[in-house]
Amino acid sequence: RVDFIGATLLSVGLVSLLVALTEGESWGWGSTRVVGLLTLAAVALVAWGFAETKVPDPMVDMRMLARRPVFFANLTGLIAGFAMFGSFVLVPNFVQISEDVAGYGFGASATTTGLYLVPAALAGFLMGPLAGIMGRRWGSKWPLSLGMTLATIGLTMLAEWHDEPWQVVAAMLVFGLGIPMTFAAMANIIVTAVRPTETGVATGMNTVMRTIGGVIGGQVGAAILTAETGPLGIPQETAFTTAFWISAAAALVGAAVALLITPLRGRES
Repeated sequence: RVDFIGATLLSVGLVSLLVALTEGESWGWGSTRVVGLLTLAAVALVAWGFAETKVPDPMVDMRMLARRPVFFANLTGLIAGFAMFGSFVLVPNFVQISEDVAGYGFGASATTTGLYLVPAALAGFLMGPLAGIMGRRWGSKWPLSLGMTLATIGLTMLAEWHDEPWQVVAAMLVFGLGIPMTFAAMANIIVTAVRPTETGVATGMNTVMRTIGGVIGGQVGAAILTAETGPLGIPQETAFTTAFWISAAAALVGAAVALLITPLRGRES
């Protein structure tokens, strides 16, 4: 029964939070539905955390989540999810806008838009294994911080240079060098900081944090784009620039937070 209660409270809290964040732009952030869902999410998550501390075998051990490596890895994951909206959400919208209509963009088709994201995907095949090598040599917090730093550089490039297609491709390449390294190092930190029996729960909660960060980032980006529109309802170029800068700033904060991680000695694999 206790496990059922914990699972129910966590599910209600996460679903309420994600629905409120996803629909906030269309429903209105001050609407009764959004405020009610956010209130329900807060109550359910607090109740879940309290309930999990009162059972001998909780679904999610709060003490495990409070460990320094796990806590800061999850915080970095939240920030990384937020920062990712600057590439995988904003870039497709930017390149598909026609320059003849808005004065910027490349009028890319859906297929061409996918090609702009290919460099980031290909870079991940290289940087993921490299993060493991660096982690074994110097500790996983360093590739985690380096990955977020590279993401910061890539997003800064998008904010400053996006007049030509090659500039967007180059920025996505640098961004793609960073994020896969971050995720690989983050997983290693989580695994080495918890007991083998806690690995599934710990990595699952890290994924939840990244998802929440991505939803928040997506909504921030949407709010910025809709706040600065031209006569035709198309976002102005300055809106994209602002969103890229916010995403870059978030990634920089993530790089700093990653340095606060202190992996357990002798547990780095």
